[in-house]
Amino acid sequence: MLQGKAFLITGAGGALSRALIPAFHQAGARLFLSDPRPERMAERAQAVGAKTFVADLTRLEEALALARFVEEEAPLYGVVHTVGGFAAGRFLDTDPGLYDWMLDLNLRTTFNLLKAVLPYMAKRGEGFFAAFAAGPAWTGAGPGRALYTAAKTALASLLRSLQGEVEGVRFLVVYPMGTLDTEANRKAMPEADFSRWIAPELVAKVVVEAAGAKGGRLLELPIYPPL
Repeated sequence: MLQGKAFLITGAGGALSRALIPAFHQAGARLFLSDPRPERMAERAQAVGAKTFVADLTRLEEALALARFVEEEAPLYGVVHTVGGFAAGRFLDTDPGLYDWMLDLNLRTTFNLLKAVLPYMAKRGEGFFAAFAAGPAWTGAGPGRALYTAAKTALASLLRSLQGEVEGVRFLVVYPMGTLDTEANRKAMPEADFSRWIAPELVAKVVVEAAGAKGGRLLELPIYPPL
C-alpha cells in the first residue's frame, strides 16, 4: 500500500507509536523516527530498520534539521505526528505555566513540523500529514480540561485550514473519542474498565488506510471506544 514511500513518525518512543511503527512497516513504508530521547526509540527503530533523529520539536531549528535529514535520505511523503501532552484540572486553579506547556507540546510542535516539511511536499505536489487532536476538540468543549481542549482544537483548525491551502498534500486530524488502551493509562487508572478503551492498533490501522487511500480522502476521523 505504501511500498517504498518515506514516512516520518514523531514521538517515536511514545505509546501510540508502539502500534503505528509496525503498522506502517507492514504496509511497506520506509520509516524515519524522531523523539527527543534516543533511548525511547532505539529498539523500535532496530526492529523495522528505521533511521532515527533526535529532535525537540518545540524548537523550529530542530524541526527544520529533522526535515533536512529525512530529505537527504529520501523524498518525504508522509508524516504522522504524535507529539503532544495532556493535563486536566479546574481552570481557576491552573498554574499560568500550564498554558505554555499545553500550547508548546500540542500546537507549537505541529506548527514547527509543518513549517519544516510542507515546503518539500508542496514543491512535489504530494504528501500526507496526520496529527492527533482529541474528543473535546471534536465536540468543542472540555470541562476540566480547558487548556488541553484549546490546544487540540487549535491543532485541528490549523490542519483543516491547510487542507484548503496546500495543493496536493492530504491532511488528517484523528480524534480519539475516549481513553487509549496504553500501559501508562492502565497504571494511572487501574480500576477502569479497559474493555471500554480504544486499542492503539485500531488507530494505527486506520491511519495507514488513510495514508494510502485511493479515490477519496479522509480529513477528520473520530475513533470511538467499543460499545
